[in-house]
Amino acid sequence: MTALNENDYKYVIQDFSSYYIGARLSYGELAEDENTPGRFKDAVYRIFLKETDPAMTIGEHLISLEETSMCCLAFSQLRIRIKVTALIQKPDKKGNLKEVYETKDYSLDEFLKQKEIKENPEQYLIQEICFKKRHLMMMHV
Repeated sequence: MTALNENDYKYVIQDFSSYYIGARLSYGELAEDENTPGRFKDAVYRIFLKETDPAMTIGEHLISLEETSMCCLAFSQLRIRIKVTALIQKPDKKGNLKEVYETKDYSLDEFLKQKEIKENPEQYLIQEICFKKRHLMMMHV
């Protein structure tokens, strides 16, 4: 992966129906960000910070996430989508190998089944998680 700047993929953005959270935000930064929805801040304090270090980023946490944890249950209630980018070798029209960035969007269940991401996390960049506002309103904290 190419070198990242300090604030790349550190954001909380919303549109009409969804929230988008950069996966390089730590849980401490997420809890302090003024754009983080209050209900999600509550979940960060009550669930995520009980199982993780405040300095751990969302991306690091997703790679080490266990299916039996409360954090996994919270993420599944939110029905998060995880955007992951990888640098891959693809042949062009002439047959020469070319390095290309490929971005995939996974549900939580699909992401947890991706063994190559957990085995080689340095080859993948978890960019963001997103979830619908209505799923946040239905979440039990």
